[in-house]
Amino acid sequence: MFLLILSGCIENTTQKTVNPVKLDVKQTPGDSLPDTLTHDHQKTSEDANPFVNIQEVNSNIWVDLKYRTRDNFMGFPLYDTIQKAYLQKDVADRLGRVQHYLTKLKPGYHLLVYDAVRPLSVQQEMWDALDSIPVARRGKFVSNPKNHSIHNYGAAVDLTIVNEQGIPLDMGAKYDEIGEIAYPSKELMFLEKGLLTQQQVANRQLLRKVMAAQKFQNIPSEWWHFNACSRTEAKQRYQILVHEF
Repeated sequence: MFLLILSGCIENTTQKTVNPVKLDVKQTPGDSLPDTLTHDHQKTSEDANPFVNIQEVNSNIWVDLKYRTRDNFMGFPLYDTIQKAYLQKDVADRLGRVQHYLTKLKPGYHLLVYDAVRPLSVQQEMWDALDSIPVARRGKFVSNPKNHSIHNYGAAVDLTIVNEQGIPLDMGAKYDEIGEIAYPSKELMFLEKGLLTQQQVANRQLLRKVMAAQKFQNIPSEWWHFNACSRTEAKQRYQILVHEF
């Protein structure tokens, strides 16, 4: 079994964050999962690390990794060594172009990334923590680790938009909110009921507009989650990250 070490690959670039939180020490996930970096169907020790720091692609993208803080639905840090937002190189390039487009539309606005590549071991922790929720409903919020999440391949991103003052736009529901008010598919219903405002829906539409410009696809149950490709394509094209690097 091999471990992929990235310390020599990360430049000392300044990371823009929002409300940084001091991390607690967290135990390494168990050894029941495969090697740190594998193909979906075939392990390999020859491939170079495929993930890149998105802020090295476009420094105007801001980052606030929620799973390295307590500010997430689990209530404690899930990431220990992952301290920056990483994606597959081609996906990061596309996200960088989204930021360029956003800057043209709204000068002074920034993408704010909440999560990018996510180890499969962390996916399992999330799934297990929600065991009180029926599997069918749970899968709308956290992908079943048996099927893998597109996050595990570094081909999905959770994010929002901040304005010129660095304040996240009001989306009418918090990041990681399980309730249906976070569902893009039910926005019009909540708008008609007065539970979402026109501005909150417009903010979500702006996020979808800039992401769609680079063919990122939103999912029906989370306003913040965008896939760069389908799960099938991710399995065919990319390596999966099992443990933190």
